[in-house]
Amino acid sequence: MGANAAVQPKGPFHCSPGEGVTGMDCDDIPTSKRGGTNCTPKGEFLVNYHERRFSQFPQAEWVTRFQDDARGIALHYYPTVPEYPDSNGCVRITSQEIAKLIHDNTEAGKSTVWVREELRPKFGIVLRRGSTGKDVRKIQRRLLEKGYRVSVDGDFGPQTEATLKQFQRDNRLVSDGIFGSQTYLALFA
Repeated sequence: MGANAAVQPKGPFHCSPGEGVTGMDCDDIPTSKRGGTNCTPKGEFLVNYHERRFSQFPQAEWVTRFQDDARGIALHYYPTVPEYPDSNGCVRITSQEIAKLIHDNTEAGKSTVWVREELRPKFGIVLRRGSTGKDVRKIQRRLLEKGYRVSVDGDFGPQTEATLKQFQRDNRLVSDGIFGSQTYLALFA
């Protein structure tokens, strides 16, 4: 937050968090903060320091470190940012301009970054009528953001199925009401 914060670009920006080790719930705050999980840690963190590039991954630029060096967690630009979690804990940002803006306008030891739960379900998951939980809420929230009328209640019931079928038809997908890889890529693009 600087003097010109109000006139700076606002998100959301296309980014990708850490994918997590198979079986890890990266949305669980204590789990996300443990080493060896490949999760992006969740919570509020002080900015530790800045780097122009990662030495081991020089394509990662405008690095803003916010987690201890043992994990090497940071926000940074990366030339390839998939639609699903794919890093080893860092937040990859597709816009070099935004990563540089964060880099240049945060101060080590004073500025904070806030990382919240993943906004997307894990890639490859299949959900259908009868499914429940936070991944269903993520789908419902995204449908709502895209202008579809649906309750965000975590229950993949008849309303969610009908809404998903409409989304699939609108995007020239197989309209089966099942959330799989093709629907994931269309919904979270």
